[in-house]
Amino acid sequence: MKFKIFLLVSLALAVSASAFAKRSRPLKVACIGNSITYGMTLPEREKQSYPSRLQEMLGDGYVVGNFGKSGATLLRHGHRPYNEQDEYKAAIEFAGDIVVIHLGINDTDPRNWPDFRDEFVADYLQLVSDLRKANPHAVFYIARLSPISHRHPRFKSGTRDWRDEIQLAIADVARAAGAMLIDFEKPLLAYPWMLPDGLHPNPDGAERLASTVYSSITGDYGGLQMPPIYTDSMVLPQGRKFKISGTADSGSNISVSIGRQVHHAVAGNDGHWSVEILPLLPGEGMNLVVTDGERRLVFKDVAAGEIWLCSGQSNMEFQLRNSIDAESAITDASNTGLRLYDMKPRWITDATKWPQTALDSLNRLQYFKDARWQKANSENAGGFSAVGFYFGRMLQDSLIMPVGLICNAVGGSPTEAWIDRVALEHGFPDILSDWTSNDFIQGWVRERAKYNLSESGGDKLQRHPYEPAYLYEAGIEQLAGFPIDGVIWYQGESNAHNADAHEKLFGMLVNSWRDKFDAPRLPFCFVQLSSINRPSWPYFRDSQRRLAGSMRDVYMAVSSDVGDSLDVHPRDKRPVGERLARLALGHVYGFGITVSGPEFDSATVEGSAVYVRFINGDGMHGQGGDPICGFELASVEGMYFPAVADVAGDGLLCITCDSVKIPRYVRYAWQPFTRANLVNSDGLPASTFRSEVGLPEIKVGIVDMPDAKICGKAYSKGVSAAFAGMAGGQVIMAGGCNFPDVPAADGGKKRFYDYVVSLENIGDTPKWRHVGHLPSPVAYGVSVTTADGVVCAGGMTPSGAVSDVSRLYMDARGKLTVEQLPSLPSTVDNASGASVGNCIYIVGGNIDGVPGNAVFRLDLTDLGSGWVRMPDFPGNPRIQPVCVALKDSCGSDNICIWGGFAPVRKGCDATLNIDGLSFDVTSGQWRPLGDAPVSLGGGVAVAVSPSKALAIGGVNEEVFLKALKSPEDGYMNHEPEWYRFNKGLLIYDLVTGQWRKVSDA
Repeated sequence: MKFKIFLLVSLALAVSASAFAKRSRPLKVACIGNSITYGMTLPEREKQSYPSRLQEMLGDGYVVGNFGKSGATLLRHGHRPYNEQDEYKAAIEFAGDIVVIHLGINDTDPRNWPDFRDEFVADYLQLVSDLRKANPHAVFYIARLSPISHRHPRFKSGTRDWRDEIQLAIADVARAAGAMLIDFEKPLLAYPWMLPDGLHPNPDGAERLASTVYSSITGDYGGLQMPPIYTDSMVLPQGRKFKISGTADSGSNISVSIGRQVHHAVAGNDGHWSVEILPLLPGEGMNLVVTDGERRLVFKDVAAGEIWLCSGQSNMEFQLRNSIDAESAITDASNTGLRLYDMKPRWITDATKWPQTALDSLNRLQYFKDARWQKANSENAGGFSAVGFYFGRMLQDSLIMPVGLICNAVGGSPTEAWIDRVALEHGFPDILSDWTSNDFIQGWVRERAKYNLSESGGDKLQRHPYEPAYLYEAGIEQLAGFPIDGVIWYQGESNAHNADAHEKLFGMLVNSWRDKFDAPRLPFCFVQLSSINRPSWPYFRDSQRRLAGSMRDVYMAVSSDVGDSLDVHPRDKRPVGERLARLALGHVYGFGITVSGPEFDSATVEGSAVYVRFINGDGMHGQGGDPICGFELASVEGMYFPAVADVAGDGLLCITCDSVKIPRYVRYAWQPFTRANLVNSDGLPASTFRSEVGLPEIKVGIVDMPDAKICGKAYSKGVSAAFAGMAGGQVIMAGGCNFPDVPAADGGKKRFYDYVVSLENIGDTPKWRHVGHLPSPVAYGVSVTTADGVVCAGGMTPSGAVSDVSRLYMDARGKLTVEQLPSLPSTVDNASGASVGNCIYIVGGNIDGVPGNAVFRLDLTDLGSGWVRMPDFPGNPRIQPVCVALKDSCGSDNICIWGGFAPVRKGCDATLNIDGLSFDVTSGQWRPLGDAPVSLGGGVAVAVSPSKALAIGGVNEEVFLKALKSPEDGYMNHEPEWYRFNKGLLIYDLVTGQWRKVSDA
């Protein structure tokens, strides 16, 4: 066999096999490690250990020595240091030309890593140094740790997390030692049956490790190869850069050509290569040519367009030939612009016992048949996913460009089967344990799997498509690196028994796939479960609705109106596929179409009527012209009564029920099989939902400042510009300033405070309590309430403006914690802010003492990256604007601001604003909003629903602007009424763009 030998010497040194042939002796390969290298638990260790198998693969030109020591630690202060063992001495004497080290597994023991982790890198480098002294020309391969299964008894108590830390340290060692890093994790991670005790490989596993080392030493990766999804008639992305990747022998010169583009790459030491393709124009008839000089792969009739992955369980797998519209759809299916890649299972998960040959193939992840890209026609379309076909046909017709569909769906499969193993190990390890007896997994799923595996003899490590992580490993991994544009997903039936677990799993699945396809914003359009007489389905449908509203670039299509009371596989698939296409066309491709039916926004009560507002609610009516039905009201949760729904305006319904005089809860379509019929003008249905009704009215009251016993007489007089918000379920106030002795108008001195107080027992007897102090006295900063407390940013101190940022949190016992966060890049005062998801936004104010238009963002999940400056808002600078985060009619998050002023400054007149602006956090664009009824500058705004804000206070435009331009003597000496501050409480609806007054303060 012809191959090359690649060894790492200093940076990289390649030496041909013929050069080594001139040596007077075979090359010595020293395999250093613990029990995994030694071959513990193998029936015939001398023949089956990975060093023994490596010797067979390398042949007579090499001598491989096994210097593994069971239980050995790399750490020299560990419980069994490798450098104190006889195997270490023997390895030194062996003086290998090539040294492969796999140590660190036993360092995860609680006797080792917690105490001595800081010594790991130094101890590892010392071991390399010792071995290098024995042979200064030795080439080193440092191995990442092989897997430690969730079955390990200490997995959750520390082993999992300490192993992750050791993996990072090993990479540091390889860099520092000038060694090649090889991966002992990937060859075994997807094959748990190769680790019978959760740690030590069986003979198959040892052979995979040997093959990994063999390829690393020789550079032999089997020559040029492409992933199986690369075939004739494939679809590649249009209009954006993307990567084409493959494998080849190390050092191979790769050339990739498509159209007029030619790109080159060199296969790395791990055999992988990739090139970046410049944006292609949409079209058909291209050839993709990949060559390494010896092998030439030609893929003909390649198209450039949009590629979507269609996945899930049986309702996505459901074939077009079985749908209601099958005959006409198949007859008209021929379309060269619609191309299909159908990954069909080898064994259907029906009620059959699978033969032993199937079980062995399952273990080796050989579950899906070989597939090829095909142009849609009347012969192949009937066997493709009906939902996928209807989705792709509408997408292709609207985009007028090729569309590629990849179908990878398995009947009955649960969500957890589609999630990668590492994500489950870290995010939901309990679902991996003894999965065929695990209550997290639906009973039907477990029983069907056990029946399929009846011939396995009770082997607990036998794989099955329903096993957590299996379909990810057998299916999604096949697609790794292929540049898809989005996902449509129809699944949930096999998780509907536990909506709470599914909420966690679905988010993990989305993130897992986005990581795999290297696409953080990869769109997911999924189908909400339809209607059937299964009790848990209403709650599950509502859970799916809430999931779609909480995740970025995730959208839901409703299908409850096309359900079947007895059949979990309703046959009317065309509306489902086309509703998914609407989501993609509207949200992903920017078409100005209605993307969905009425989406619940908020519910408020007036008297005994509940008013429910919807997004996408234009032209709401009952389907087929019937009266709207499916709504229920309740005064007590669980005691619902049928209600009457009347249209009260665009996007607004009035819900009443004679049996419920004081409604507190409203729900819709809350039956397993529902005949609820609310649709909008496009005939698209509303989702199941349940909600508590908003308060009957906005109550306004006054709570006195803390009395003198709490924070002193000066503070009890009242303070201005304090931080305020909700922390740990309590209202807190912090800092602020006042003129406690002589009024400002008379030249008094301003005093700043650092007190933090909380308001308890809110109701008839509110009471303030002093709970702590800020790091320093401060006022005029920004307060933003988050799930983890109040973020206090910037402000003024007696010494001037500051950039400090802290977070205040109250625990259940009322104890205050003050946490320092990354400082702002500039001093900021008199600004405003809001939060979206995990991010804090700060807008306007004085930036380093100058009125500004700046916007800063801090990701609370990535504090190490600090604050990022976003696009400035347009127009005038705004000191003391109001700021609030709202969702628009498309469900996109927006930062909205109104009001704000700027004094006279060099070359600029004073300004005071009443108009608003909104910043779409997805597109990064600012757009104007209508004027507020008053200038809200100096006031406050809070979100009271996803799309509505309550605005309180604000200065009077006429009075304040006049004072800015030409301050009059005695301006500060008037009675409060003279300043005409805004007393009204105003509601703004971002969906309608309307303001309305709801109360006076």
